[in-house]
Parts: sequence; C-alpha cells; structure tokens
Amino acid sequence: MMSEQQFYQSGREFLLERLGEAADHVDADTELVQSGLLDSLLVLEFFFFLENTRGAAIAPEAATVEVLSTLRSAYQLVVAL
Repeated sequence: MMSEQQFYQSGREFLLERLGEAADHVDADTELVQSGLLDSLLVLEFFFFLENTRGAAIAPEAATVEVLSTLRSAYQLVVAL
C-alpha cells in the first residue's frame, strides 16, 4: 500500500505532467475542482489515476466532487476498503 506522502508526491507528479506550472503550488489541501485546476476531462483522467494507484476499480458514485476536491480526500478514497 502506498503511503500518504507517496500518494501526494505521485498526485503532484500527475498534475505537473498535465498542467505544468499551474500545478506548482499544489499541496495535499489545494482545491482541485472548484479552483478550475481539474476540468471535466482531467477529472476523468484523475479518477483513472486513482484507480490505477489503488490497483482496483473504484465505484463511480464514490468519486464525488468533494472526494476529488483535494489530494488529501482523494487519498482517503484510494485507501478505503
């Protein structure tokens, strides 16, 4: 299982690869959706990144805007049983 710190680093790398400098300031509590960093297509890509990180499918209804809003809340989804 990936540690919380490893997840944050991996999540930042995911965002930096797609957003470049716009993701420089992202930390565990940065608002990703409401701030506009994640548009609708990137939300989908982020969801698949989370499934890949988890190594198992995530029920789509579990991936609410609130859950995907920060790396910290997304990590909770990844480690949920």
